[in-house]
Amino acid sequence: MKAEGYRALGGISACIESRRGRRRPFVERPHRLLGRAIVAALATVCLLWLATSRALAVQAPTRTEVQRAIQRIVDGGAPGVTAVIQTPARRESFSAGYGDLRAGIPISPRDHFRVGSVAKTFTAAVVLKLVARGRIGLGDEVQKWFPRLVPNGAHITVRELLNQSSGLADYCAVPPESTLCIPPPQELARQWTPRQLVEIGIGAKPTFPPGKGWAYSNTNYVLLGMIVQKATGRSFGAVLRSEILRPLHLDQTEYPSGTAMPRPYSHGYDVLAGLTWPVDLTGQSPTIAWSSGAVVSTAGDLGKFLRALMSGRVLPPSLLREMKRATLSSLNGPHPFYGGGTGTYGLGLVHYTWSSACGVWGHTGDFPGYHTLAIVSGDGKRAAAIYVNSDELAAPGALATLQAQRLLACRMRFGRVHR
Repeated sequence: MKAEGYRALGGISACIESRRGRRRPFVERPHRLLGRAIVAALATVCLLWLATSRALAVQAPTRTEVQRAIQRIVDGGAPGVTAVIQTPARRESFSAGYGDLRAGIPISPRDHFRVGSVAKTFTAAVVLKLVARGRIGLGDEVQKWFPRLVPNGAHITVRELLNQSSGLADYCAVPPESTLCIPPPQELARQWTPRQLVEIGIGAKPTFPPGKGWAYSNTNYVLLGMIVQKATGRSFGAVLRSEILRPLHLDQTEYPSGTAMPRPYSHGYDVLAGLTWPVDLTGQSPTIAWSSGAVVSTAGDLGKFLRALMSGRVLPPSLLREMKRATLSSLNGPHPFYGGGTGTYGLGLVHYTWSSACGVWGHTGDFPGYHTLAIVSGDGKRAAAIYVNSDELAAPGALATLQAQRLLACRMRFGRVHR
């Protein structure tokens, strides 16, 4: 749900900032800092990696190269990694490491996991389907739906919530040392209501006036879920199931309210807790994310959803164009996406730059214990998803993730995919 823990597609500045302890928009561990020498070393490695990024796309990575890159993430400290590439006729799967460390069960592409902020693309699709029916307007002010909830709600539109230009503070970062989204073990199962989360975000000073900047905020997407409920008179989960999950036959995707996971599933871990054994975070309540990141899915279902979305089977062409339209400032503006240079943000959809991910579309997602990237080609014919069952790694694992994610993206877009 946060955006996004490893900053794995974020270029030099994002690579460095993720290790400096800069606050991430959903889950941050600000006490984990690296010294100047390590930051300098990371800068050198990131420069070398980016220098070879175009060469990686000239010749599509092989299946063996992707598998080796995924293994390097595990060698760098991740419990497990799995990925899937889908084309109209073929599918490739990759795995390394374990989905359950204590039981010694290998991770599998069939495992369920918490997708984090990839859920924002689902939420945006739900909102835009209601826009297509005239139930919600992109120009609707928040005040129309919740007259007394949001200060300045008369000047914040649904579009600005979708494209992250509302200026509303992220509830996960209020105050900066907040542990709401990284709760201690005794609070993992705590239940939150969407209104509680929004009230935390709107209780802080806005980042900028509505429409005058760009900053990732989970508060925006929780508010969108509340608007969906108000517009339909149904729970957000029920609307998501009727509008997206059932029509697309996403049978392995759920919107849970409790902590139980559908089987089979990968456990999520904190490997940087400083203990002798990684901390199991699988029991984290999804209510800290709600419509901003509570979805549980599989790598295969994420690809299936994105292929349907980008091929025009979810939204009318005009609204799909709106979804893909870049938001000013999201690339290199005053509040850029992932520190700048990674991609542009539309309505819950990212268009990644050539150097970061071979120009594909998609979204990343983090939830305590899980880090996800889901991507798709512009025509919707090919898609891929990769997840790691730890949402933050030390430098070797983070750098390996940078490479593996880009190799996967380039192979998905240009490679000859085999069964």
